[in-house]
Amino acid sequence: MNPRGMQDITESERTLVGLLLKNSRASHVTLGQQAKKGRNWVARTVKKLVKLDVIRSYTAILDPLQVYAERNTILLVKTNPRELGLSEALIDMPELHSLDGISGEYSLLGLFRFRSPMAFERFLDNVDRVVAKSGAQTYNLVQVLTTYKTNGFIVRKSSNSSPSLTEKDWNLLNVLRRRTPSEEKPFAPSQEDIGKAMKPQISQPAVSKAMTRLESRGAIAGYSLDIDYGCVGLPIKFFLQIRPRPGSIANAAKKISQMEQVWDLHRVSDDYGLFANVRVESVSSYNDFIRKLYENEAVLDTQSQVSLEEWFIPS
Repeated sequence: MNPRGMQDITESERTLVGLLLKNSRASHVTLGQQAKKGRNWVARTVKKLVKLDVIRSYTAILDPLQVYAERNTILLVKTNPRELGLSEALIDMPELHSLDGISGEYSLLGLFRFRSPMAFERFLDNVDRVVAKSGAQTYNLVQVLTTYKTNGFIVRKSSNSSPSLTEKDWNLLNVLRRRTPSEEKPFAPSQEDIGKAMKPQISQPAVSKAMTRLESRGAIAGYSLDIDYGCVGLPIKFFLQIRPRPGSIANAAKKISQMEQVWDLHRVSDDYGLFANVRVESVSSYNDFIRKLYENEAVLDTQSQVSLEEWFIPS
């Protein structure tokens, strides 16, 4: 992870990053209108942000229930800072979605997503092997039952009548979900580029039609960026376990997912019931957030862990 402070970019540039977080496939004309700048300024600034490594990847935000139908799992590992090989081994696992070093009982927290039972079984074997080799003391798996919000996007409730994704759909989503820019190609990939990256390749009109269909059914919830959130004034990340009153989890989750500080919210299989990723500008801001959270009478108890390090997951 390459730390980036807020001093590296201007206020206007931070505004543009914020707009791209909400829709990284918006046109330069649209972004310019929203930022009150010209489209040429947008193009120049995006190139600068890529060169500075502020924009690390263009991402598609996917509905985990539709796309990763097998399961989503949170891995908690108790280890020590000397075990650098363990985090490197986890990053090499293709199912890894995010990885953080955390405070508290465990020291690593990873979110993994799987498309098939076979992939999950391979993951279990790999975790056993990696943990045994590293000398880590213990690990725990927490199953994600439902995702209400992911990467700042609220996930629509899927229709039971939605057809299963095809292999071509998955091929497209796999190309879209994380694309690393370069100084030569700093912008979000065009539909033509997306079609050429697929195997087998498909035409630009076919890409456009498929993306529109996947957006309409909610399999694609939106388009965003992978960045260092310190660049937009949110350098501090907490993982928050929330215990709602019995029978109130769904209603509590609906309200909590509307809170702007909550970037991810899952219903999980542990005693607390809800698991959130919260981003704030300071510890005092987090205290204010917790006080606001407890105004919801459905919330009985919480437990917080701070992220000490957030790894960049390569494409």
